[in-house]
Amino acid sequence: MWDTTRPRLVCSPWHPVMNAAFIAVGVLLALGVLLARTALGSGRAAGATRWLTLAAAVGYVLAGARPADVDENGHLLAALLIFLCGNAGMLVAATAARPPLLRAMRGASVLLGATGTVGVALFWAQVDVGIGVGGMERVAVLPLLGWVTLAGLRLLRFRRRRPLS
Repeated sequence: MWDTTRPRLVCSPWHPVMNAAFIAVGVLLALGVLLARTALGSGRAAGATRWLTLAAAVGYVLAGARPADVDENGHLLAALLIFLCGNAGMLVAATAARPPLLRAMRGASVLLGATGTVGVALFWAQVDVGIGVGGMERVAVLPLLGWVTLAGLRLLRFRRRRPLS
């Protein structure tokens, strides 16, 4: 049980697997950003996108290392990194003019960044729109994972058409 004012179960029997998954997502997200550095290009928006996405990756690692039932404040800090930096990174990416990858993803960046930002606002306001507050938390964090998956698929497609030499 967690939070006696609004008692609710927060840990399933699988919570160690979930925490390990958070850490793995953070490590893989950081690795992906570092490996895609040249594809993300240069310029202020591209640089800010990289740093914000790396901060969100750190948030995932911290969220897995500091579960809410063990360290609520540490978990909250981790969530803030994911919520704020991840969604801001997508919105900043939409402003990038130079890198072809980010320019091609402008629409997806705006849509997913805005969706995540609305999810953050509704989650913090504890608004339940029929999917529960936990569901709203997923709306706040999942757009970033969709965005990096889309970026990875675009990079793979581009590489098949034009092999790097």
